[in-house]
Amino acid sequence: MAEPTVSDDLTGALTQPPLGRTVRAVADRELGTHLLETRGIHWIHAANGDPYAAVLRGQSDDPYPEYERLRARGPLSFSPTGSWVVAGHALAASVLSSPDFGVSGADGGPVAQQVLSYGEGCPLEQERGLPAARGAAESGDRAVVERVHRETLEGLAPDPSAAYAFELVGGFVRPAVTAATAAVLGVPADRRAEFGALVEQLRPLSDSLLAPQSLRTVRAADDALAALTVLLADSSADTPADSPADSPAGSLRPGGALLSALGVSAAVQLTGNAVLALLAHPGQWKELCERPGLAPAAVEETLRYDPPVQLDARVVRTETELAGRRLPVGAHVVVLTAAAGRDPEVFTDPERFDLARPDAAAHLALHPAGPYGPVASLVRLQAEVALRTLAGRFPGLRQAGPVLRPRRAPVGRGPLSVPVSA
Repeated sequence: MAEPTVSDDLTGALTQPPLGRTVRAVADRELGTHLLETRGIHWIHAANGDPYAAVLRGQSDDPYPEYERLRARGPLSFSPTGSWVVAGHALAASVLSSPDFGVSGADGGPVAQQVLSYGEGCPLEQERGLPAARGAAESGDRAVVERVHRETLEGLAPDPSAAYAFELVGGFVRPAVTAATAAVLGVPADRRAEFGALVEQLRPLSDSLLAPQSLRTVRAADDALAALTVLLADSSADTPADSPADSPAGSLRPGGALLSALGVSAAVQLTGNAVLALLAHPGQWKELCERPGLAPAAVEETLRYDPPVQLDARVVRTETELAGRRLPVGAHVVVLTAAAGRDPEVFTDPERFDLARPDAAAHLALHPAGPYGPVASLVRLQAEVALRTLAGRFPGLRQAGPVLRPRRAPVGRGPLSVPVSA
Protein backbone atom coordinates (compact mmCIF):
# COMPACT_ATOMS: atom_id res chain seq x y z
CA MET A 1 0.00 0.00 0.00
CA ALA A 2 1.42 3.37 -1.03
CA GLU A 3 2.02 5.96 1.64
CA PRO A 4 -0.14 9.13 1.68
CA THR A 5 1.68 11.95 -0.04
CA VAL A 6 2.10 15.67 0.50
CA SER A 7 1.95 17.85 -2.61
CA ASP A 8 5.27 19.33 -3.70
CA ASP A 9 3.83 22.73 -4.55
CA LEU A 10 0.94 23.27 -2.13
CA THR A 11 1.80 23.14 1.56
CA GLY A 12 -0.48 20.97 3.66
CA ALA A 13 -1.97 18.97 0.79
CA LEU A 14 -2.19 15.43 2.13
CA THR A 15 -3.76 12.98 -0.30
CA GLN A 16 -4.10 9.25 -0.70
CA PRO A 17 -2.57 7.81 -3.90
CA PRO A 18 -5.17 6.31 -6.25
CA LEU A 19 -5.96 2.64 -5.82
CA GLY A 20 -4.61 2.08 -9.32
CA ARG A 21 -6.82 -0.93 -10.05
CA THR A 22 -10.51 -1.63 -10.20
CA VAL A 23 -12.42 -2.65 -7.10
CA ARG A 24 -12.75 -6.20 -8.39
CA ALA A 25 -9.00 -6.60 -8.85
CA VAL A 26 -8.12 -5.76 -5.22
CA ALA A 27 -8.27 -8.04 -2.20
CA ASP A 28 -10.43 -7.07 0.78
CA ARG A 29 -7.48 -6.24 3.01
CA GLU A 30 -5.91 -3.76 0.58
CA LEU A 31 -9.25 -2.24 -0.40
CA GLY A 32 -10.37 -1.88 3.22
CA THR A 33 -7.07 -0.24 4.19
CA HIS A 34 -7.35 2.18 1.29
CA LEU A 35 -10.88 3.18 2.27
CA LEU A 36 -10.04 3.63 5.95
CA GLU A 37 -6.89 5.65 5.31
CA THR A 38 -8.65 7.94 2.85
CA ARG A 39 -11.50 8.51 5.28
CA GLY A 40 -8.96 9.29 7.98
CA ILE A 41 -7.28 11.90 5.77
CA HIS A 42 -10.64 13.56 5.13
CA TRP A 43 -11.35 13.54 8.88
CA ILE A 44 -8.02 15.19 9.68
CA HIS A 45 -8.52 17.98 7.15
CA ALA A 46 -12.11 18.58 8.28
CA ALA A 47 -11.00 18.73 11.91
CA ASN A 48 -8.41 21.31 10.89
CA GLY A 49 -11.07 23.54 9.39
CA ASP A 50 -11.21 22.64 5.71
CA PRO A 51 -14.84 23.01 4.57
CA TYR A 52 -14.44 20.83 1.48
CA ALA A 53 -13.10 17.96 3.60
CA ALA A 54 -16.15 18.41 5.83
CA VAL A 55 -18.34 18.08 2.75
CA LEU A 56 -16.54 14.88 1.76
CA ARG A 57 -17.09 13.37 5.20
CA GLY A 58 -20.82 13.68 4.61
CA GLN A 59 -21.77 13.76 8.27
CA SER A 60 -24.17 16.72 8.14
CA ASP A 61 -27.78 16.88 6.99
CA ASP A 62 -27.11 20.39 5.68
CA PRO A 63 -23.93 20.98 3.63
CA TYR A 64 -24.91 24.50 2.55
CA PRO A 65 -23.09 26.33 5.37
CA GLU A 66 -19.88 24.63 4.22
CA TYR A 67 -20.58 25.77 0.66
CA GLU A 68 -20.88 29.35 1.88
CA ARG A 69 -17.54 29.04 3.68
CA LEU A 70 -16.00 27.85 0.43
CA ARG A 71 -17.59 30.69 -1.54
CA ALA A 72 -16.14 33.18 0.94
CA ARG A 73 -12.66 31.93 0.02
CA GLY A 74 -13.02 33.27 -3.52
CA PRO A 75 -13.87 31.90 -6.96
CA LEU A 76 -11.22 29.16 -6.72
CA SER A 77 -9.82 27.72 -3.51
CA PHE A 78 -7.45 24.87 -2.77
CA SER A 79 -8.38 22.11 -0.36
CA PRO A 80 -5.60 20.23 1.45
CA THR A 81 -7.33 17.05 0.23
CA GLY A 82 -5.64 17.91 -3.07
CA SER A 83 -8.65 19.30 -4.94
CA TRP A 84 -9.31 22.75 -6.34
CA VAL A 85 -12.85 23.84 -5.43
CA VAL A 86 -15.15 26.12 -7.42
CA ALA A 87 -18.23 27.52 -5.68
CA GLY A 88 -19.17 30.54 -7.82
CA HIS A 89 -21.57 30.30 -10.74
CA ALA A 90 -19.51 32.04 -13.44
CA LEU A 91 -16.33 30.03 -12.95
CA ALA A 92 -18.32 26.83 -12.48
CA ALA A 93 -20.09 27.33 -15.80
CA SER A 94 -16.79 27.87 -17.59
CA VAL A 95 -15.22 24.71 -16.13
CA LEU A 96 -18.19 22.50 -16.92
CA SER A 97 -18.34 23.63 -20.53
CA SER A 98 -14.58 23.59 -21.20
CA PRO A 99 -12.93 20.75 -23.18
CA ASP A 100 -9.85 21.24 -20.98
CA PHE A 101 -11.57 19.23 -18.24
CA GLY A 102 -12.68 15.60 -18.24
CA VAL A 103 -14.12 13.09 -15.79
CA SER A 104 -10.86 11.15 -15.57
CA GLY A 105 -7.15 11.67 -16.11
CA ALA A 106 -5.64 12.11 -19.56
CA ASP A 107 -4.79 8.39 -19.61
CA GLY A 108 -8.41 7.44 -18.87
CA GLY A 109 -7.67 6.46 -15.28
CA PRO A 110 -8.51 8.07 -11.94
CA VAL A 111 -6.39 10.64 -10.15
CA ALA A 112 -5.54 10.60 -6.45
CA GLN A 113 -8.67 12.41 -5.31
CA GLN A 114 -10.92 9.83 -7.02
CA VAL A 115 -11.10 7.14 -4.39
CA LEU A 116 -12.23 4.14 -6.44
CA SER A 117 -12.50 2.74 -9.95
CA TYR A 118 -15.24 0.44 -11.16
CA GLY A 119 -15.64 -1.46 -14.41
CA GLU A 120 -12.83 -0.67 -16.82
CA GLY A 121 -11.26 1.70 -14.33
CA CYS A 122 -12.58 5.11 -15.33
CA PRO A 123 -14.89 6.81 -12.81
CA LEU A 124 -18.25 7.42 -14.51
CA GLU A 125 -16.95 6.37 -17.90
CA GLN A 126 -18.41 9.19 -19.92
CA GLU A 127 -16.37 8.78 -23.06
CA ARG A 128 -16.82 5.05 -23.60
CA GLY A 129 -20.15 4.25 -22.02
CA LEU A 130 -22.68 6.96 -21.39
CA PRO A 131 -23.18 8.47 -24.86
CA ALA A 132 -24.25 5.07 -26.16
CA ALA A 133 -27.57 5.50 -24.36
CA ARG A 134 -27.94 9.28 -24.63
CA GLY A 135 -30.84 9.12 -27.08
CA ALA A 136 -32.73 6.58 -25.02
CA ALA A 137 -32.42 8.65 -21.88
CA GLU A 138 -33.81 11.69 -23.70
CA SER A 139 -36.77 9.89 -25.26
CA GLY A 140 -38.46 8.67 -22.09
CA ASP A 141 -42.03 7.77 -22.92
CA ARG A 142 -44.21 10.20 -20.94
CA ALA A 143 -47.25 7.96 -21.20
CA VAL A 144 -45.35 5.01 -19.73
CA VAL A 145 -43.91 7.08 -16.89
CA GLU A 146 -47.31 8.60 -16.08
CA ARG A 147 -49.00 5.19 -16.05
CA VAL A 148 -46.39 3.62 -13.77
CA HIS A 149 -46.42 6.52 -11.30
CA ARG A 150 -50.21 6.58 -11.20
CA GLU A 151 -50.50 2.81 -10.69
CA THR A 152 -47.83 2.84 -7.97
CA LEU A 153 -49.61 5.55 -5.98
CA GLU A 154 -53.02 3.95 -6.49
CA GLY A 155 -51.63 0.66 -5.22
CA LEU A 156 -50.34 2.43 -2.13
CA ALA A 157 -53.50 4.48 -1.50
CA PRO A 158 -56.46 3.14 -3.51
CA ASP A 159 -59.02 5.55 -2.04
CA PRO A 160 -57.99 9.20 -2.44
CA SER A 161 -60.80 10.36 -0.15
CA ALA A 162 -59.42 8.40 2.82
CA ALA A 163 -56.73 9.54 5.23
CA TYR A 164 -53.35 7.92 4.70
CA ALA A 165 -49.95 7.89 6.34
CA PHE A 166 -47.10 6.45 4.32
CA GLU A 167 -43.40 6.70 3.69
CA LEU A 168 -42.90 8.91 0.65
CA VAL A 169 -39.56 7.64 -0.71
CA GLY A 170 -39.77 3.92 -0.09
CA GLY A 171 -43.54 3.73 -0.50
CA PHE A 172 -43.98 5.73 -3.68
CA VAL A 173 -41.05 7.60 -5.22
CA ARG A 174 -38.39 4.89 -5.45
CA PRO A 175 -40.74 2.09 -6.60
CA ALA A 176 -42.35 4.34 -9.20
CA VAL A 177 -39.10 5.74 -10.58
CA THR A 178 -37.43 2.32 -10.69
CA ALA A 179 -40.37 0.61 -12.39
CA ALA A 180 -40.79 3.43 -14.90
CA THR A 181 -37.07 3.40 -15.74
CA ALA A 182 -37.18 -0.36 -16.29
CA ALA A 183 -40.19 0.05 -18.56
CA VAL A 184 -38.57 2.83 -20.60
CA LEU A 185 -35.36 0.79 -20.90
CA GLY A 186 -37.30 -2.20 -22.15
CA VAL A 187 -36.37 -4.54 -19.30
CA PRO A 188 -38.64 -7.61 -19.49
CA ALA A 189 -41.43 -7.64 -16.90
CA ASP A 190 -40.18 -10.85 -15.29
CA ARG A 191 -36.78 -9.28 -14.55
CA ARG A 192 -37.86 -5.88 -13.27
CA ALA A 193 -37.74 -6.90 -9.61
CA GLU A 194 -34.14 -7.99 -10.14
CA PHE A 195 -33.44 -4.72 -11.93
CA GLY A 196 -34.83 -2.75 -8.98
CA ALA A 197 -32.78 -4.63 -6.41
CA LEU A 198 -29.56 -4.11 -8.35
CA VAL A 199 -30.19 -0.42 -8.92
CA GLU A 200 -30.80 0.05 -5.20
CA GLN A 201 -27.46 -1.62 -4.42
CA LEU A 202 -25.85 0.87 -6.80
CA ARG A 203 -27.29 3.92 -5.05
CA PRO A 204 -24.02 4.82 -3.22
CA LEU A 205 -21.84 4.38 -6.33
CA SER A 206 -21.37 8.01 -7.31
CA ASP A 207 -20.65 9.00 -3.69
CA SER A 208 -18.09 6.22 -3.31
CA LEU A 209 -15.92 7.74 -6.02
CA LEU A 210 -15.04 10.67 -3.72
CA ALA A 211 -16.14 9.66 -0.21
CA PRO A 212 -14.97 6.27 1.11
CA GLN A 213 -17.85 3.94 1.91
CA SER A 214 -17.72 0.74 3.94
CA LEU A 215 -16.02 -2.26 2.37
CA ARG A 216 -19.33 -4.11 2.27
CA THR A 217 -21.05 -1.24 0.45
CA VAL A 218 -18.28 -1.00 -2.14
CA ARG A 219 -18.28 -4.73 -2.81
CA ALA A 220 -22.07 -4.79 -3.13
CA ALA A 221 -22.04 -1.91 -5.61
CA ASP A 222 -19.31 -3.53 -7.70
CA ASP A 223 -21.19 -6.84 -7.82
CA ALA A 224 -24.44 -5.06 -8.66
CA LEU A 225 -22.85 -3.13 -11.53
CA ALA A 226 -21.54 -6.35 -13.05
CA ALA A 227 -24.88 -8.13 -12.56
CA LEU A 228 -26.90 -5.25 -13.99
CA THR A 229 -24.64 -5.13 -17.05
CA VAL A 230 -25.38 -8.82 -17.63
CA LEU A 231 -29.12 -8.31 -17.07
CA LEU A 232 -29.30 -5.55 -19.65
CA ALA A 233 -27.17 -7.54 -22.09
CA ASP A 234 -29.53 -10.51 -21.70
CA SER A 235 -32.53 -8.25 -22.15
CA SER A 236 -31.13 -6.84 -25.39
CA ALA A 237 -30.44 -10.25 -26.88
CA ASP A 238 -33.94 -10.50 -28.32
CA THR A 239 -33.97 -6.97 -29.77
CA PRO A 240 -32.97 -6.11 -33.35
CA ALA A 241 -29.27 -5.33 -33.72
CA ASP A 242 -30.07 -2.19 -35.69
CA SER A 243 -32.40 -0.69 -33.06
CA PRO A 244 -31.79 3.07 -32.92
CA ALA A 245 -30.19 4.55 -29.83
CA ASP A 246 -33.32 6.58 -29.09
CA SER A 247 -35.50 3.48 -28.76
CA PRO A 248 -36.00 1.40 -25.60
CA ALA A 249 -34.07 -1.44 -27.24
CA GLY A 250 -31.19 0.88 -28.10
CA SER A 251 -30.93 1.93 -24.47
CA LEU A 252 -29.78 -1.56 -23.51
CA ARG A 253 -26.44 -1.06 -25.26
CA PRO A 254 -23.14 -0.80 -23.29
CA GLY A 255 -23.32 1.93 -20.69
CA GLY A 256 -26.93 1.19 -19.85
CA ALA A 257 -26.16 -0.27 -16.44
CA LEU A 258 -24.38 2.83 -15.24
CA LEU A 259 -27.02 5.06 -16.81
CA SER A 260 -29.73 3.14 -15.00
CA ALA A 261 -28.05 3.58 -11.63
CA LEU A 262 -27.37 7.27 -12.17
CA GLY A 263 -30.81 8.03 -13.53
CA VAL A 264 -32.84 6.21 -10.91
CA SER A 265 -30.89 7.67 -7.99
CA ALA A 266 -30.98 11.21 -9.36
CA ALA A 267 -34.71 11.07 -10.11
CA VAL A 268 -35.55 9.70 -6.65
CA GLN A 269 -33.40 12.33 -4.95
CA LEU A 270 -34.73 15.17 -7.10
CA THR A 271 -38.32 14.21 -6.39
CA GLY A 272 -37.68 13.86 -2.66
CA ASN A 273 -35.94 17.24 -2.49
CA ALA A 274 -38.74 18.90 -4.47
CA VAL A 275 -41.47 17.52 -2.21
CA LEU A 276 -39.59 18.55 0.93
CA ALA A 277 -39.09 22.09 -0.38
CA LEU A 278 -42.73 22.40 -1.42
CA LEU A 279 -44.12 21.02 1.85
CA ALA A 280 -41.87 23.43 3.75
CA HIS A 281 -43.66 26.20 1.82
CA PRO A 282 -47.34 25.18 2.08
CA GLY A 283 -48.49 28.09 -0.05
CA GLN A 284 -46.36 26.90 -2.94
CA TRP A 285 -47.56 23.30 -2.54
CA LYS A 286 -51.12 24.59 -2.69
CA GLU A 287 -50.30 26.60 -5.79
CA LEU A 288 -48.85 23.52 -7.49
CA CYS A 289 -51.97 21.53 -6.63
CA GLU A 290 -54.15 24.23 -8.15
CA ARG A 291 -51.88 24.70 -11.17
CA PRO A 292 -50.24 21.37 -12.05
CA GLY A 293 -48.60 23.03 -15.04
CA LEU A 294 -46.13 24.46 -12.52
CA ALA A 295 -44.52 21.03 -12.05
CA PRO A 296 -41.67 21.73 -14.54
CA ALA A 297 -40.97 25.03 -12.77
CA ALA A 298 -40.86 23.18 -9.44
CA VAL A 299 -38.34 20.74 -10.88
CA GLU A 300 -36.06 23.49 -12.21
CA GLU A 301 -36.25 25.50 -8.98
CA THR A 302 -35.35 22.36 -7.02
CA LEU A 303 -32.39 21.75 -9.32
CA ARG A 304 -31.23 25.25 -8.41
CA TYR A 305 -32.18 25.26 -4.73
CA ASP A 306 -31.32 21.71 -3.63
CA PRO A 307 -30.14 19.54 -6.55
CA PRO A 308 -29.89 15.76 -6.40
CA VAL A 309 -26.26 15.92 -7.61
CA GLN A 310 -24.39 18.45 -5.49
CA LEU A 311 -21.03 18.54 -7.24
CA ASP A 312 -19.31 17.68 -10.49
CA ALA A 313 -15.69 16.51 -10.24
CA ARG A 314 -13.37 17.06 -13.20
CA VAL A 315 -9.71 16.47 -14.07
CA VAL A 316 -7.55 18.91 -16.01
CA ARG A 317 -6.79 17.36 -19.41
CA THR A 318 -4.77 20.27 -20.84
CA GLU A 319 -2.70 22.68 -18.75
CA THR A 320 -4.91 25.68 -18.23
CA GLU A 321 -5.35 28.89 -16.28
CA LEU A 322 -8.28 29.18 -13.90
CA ALA A 323 -9.01 32.27 -11.84
CA GLY A 324 -5.42 33.40 -12.20
CA ARG A 325 -3.90 30.04 -11.22
CA ARG A 326 -2.05 27.78 -13.64
CA LEU A 327 -3.38 24.25 -13.21
CA PRO A 328 -1.28 21.32 -14.48
CA VAL A 329 -2.56 18.26 -16.29
CA GLY A 330 -4.07 15.88 -13.75
CA ALA A 331 -5.23 18.55 -11.30
CA HIS A 332 -8.55 17.69 -9.67
CA VAL A 333 -11.24 20.38 -9.86
CA VAL A 334 -14.53 20.05 -7.99
CA VAL A 335 -17.42 22.23 -9.14
CA LEU A 336 -19.99 22.68 -6.38
CA THR A 337 -23.08 22.95 -8.55
CA ALA A 338 -25.30 23.17 -5.48
CA ALA A 339 -23.34 26.20 -4.25
CA ALA A 340 -23.45 27.77 -7.72
CA GLY A 341 -27.23 27.50 -7.61
CA ARG A 342 -27.28 29.81 -4.61
CA ASP A 343 -24.76 32.34 -5.89
CA PRO A 344 -26.15 35.79 -4.91
CA GLU A 345 -24.42 37.36 -7.90
CA VAL A 346 -26.75 35.39 -10.19
CA PHE A 347 -29.89 34.63 -8.20
CA THR A 348 -31.92 37.15 -6.20
CA ASP A 349 -32.61 35.98 -2.65
CA PRO A 350 -31.01 32.60 -3.42
CA GLU A 351 -31.90 30.99 -0.09
CA ARG A 352 -35.61 31.26 -0.90
CA PHE A 353 -37.46 28.51 -2.77
CA ASP A 354 -39.66 30.24 -5.34
CA LEU A 355 -41.83 28.56 -7.97
CA ALA A 356 -42.12 31.87 -9.82
CA ARG A 357 -38.37 32.48 -10.05
CA PRO A 358 -37.75 33.61 -13.64
CA ASP A 359 -34.10 32.54 -13.83
CA ALA A 360 -34.22 29.16 -12.08
CA ALA A 361 -33.10 27.35 -15.24
CA ALA A 362 -29.74 29.16 -15.05
CA HIS A 363 -28.62 26.51 -12.55
CA LEU A 364 -25.80 24.12 -13.47
CA ALA A 365 -27.22 20.88 -12.05
CA LEU A 366 -27.25 17.77 -14.27
CA HIS A 367 -24.98 19.60 -16.69
CA PRO A 368 -25.20 18.19 -20.24
CA ALA A 369 -21.42 17.89 -20.50
CA GLY A 370 -21.14 15.80 -17.33
CA PRO A 371 -21.82 12.15 -16.54
CA TYR A 372 -25.46 12.88 -15.68
CA GLY A 373 -26.12 14.68 -18.96
CA PRO A 374 -27.44 11.60 -20.80
CA VAL A 375 -30.04 10.89 -18.11
CA ALA A 376 -31.06 14.49 -17.34
CA SER A 377 -34.14 14.48 -19.58
CA LEU A 378 -35.58 11.30 -18.07
CA VAL A 379 -34.70 12.44 -14.54
CA ARG A 380 -36.64 15.68 -15.07
CA LEU A 381 -39.58 13.83 -16.57
CA GLN A 382 -39.82 11.40 -13.67
CA ALA A 383 -39.71 14.16 -11.06
CA GLU A 384 -42.29 16.25 -12.91
CA VAL A 385 -44.68 13.31 -13.27
CA ALA A 386 -44.22 12.31 -9.62
CA LEU A 387 -45.08 15.84 -8.45
CA ARG A 388 -48.15 16.03 -10.68
CA THR A 389 -49.33 12.62 -9.50
CA LEU A 390 -48.90 13.44 -5.81
CA ALA A 391 -50.46 16.89 -6.11
CA GLY A 392 -53.44 15.57 -8.02
CA ARG A 393 -54.16 12.77 -5.57
CA PHE A 394 -53.09 14.31 -2.24
CA PRO A 395 -53.50 18.11 -2.17
CA GLY A 396 -53.45 17.90 1.63
CA LEU A 397 -50.08 16.15 1.74
CA ARG A 398 -47.89 17.13 4.70
CA GLN A 399 -44.74 15.92 6.41
CA ALA A 400 -45.55 13.69 9.37
CA GLY A 401 -42.18 12.96 10.94
CA PRO A 402 -38.42 13.54 10.79
CA VAL A 403 -36.51 13.12 7.53
CA LEU A 404 -33.84 10.44 7.40
CA ARG A 405 -30.80 11.20 5.21
CA PRO A 406 -27.81 9.04 4.28
CA ARG A 407 -24.29 9.61 5.53
CA ARG A 408 -21.09 9.69 3.44
CA ALA A 409 -23.08 11.17 0.55
CA PRO A 410 -21.38 14.36 -0.68
CA VAL A 411 -22.38 13.85 -4.33
CA GLY A 412 -25.98 12.64 -4.22
CA ARG A 413 -28.40 14.50 -1.98
CA GLY A 414 -31.90 13.35 -1.21
CA PRO A 415 -33.90 11.87 1.65
CA LEU A 416 -33.91 8.17 2.43
CA SER A 417 -37.20 8.39 4.28
CA VAL A 418 -39.94 11.04 4.55
CA PRO A 419 -43.03 10.13 6.61
CA VAL A 420 -46.08 11.90 5.17
CA SER A 421 -49.80 11.96 5.73
CA ALA A 422 -52.65 12.98 3.52
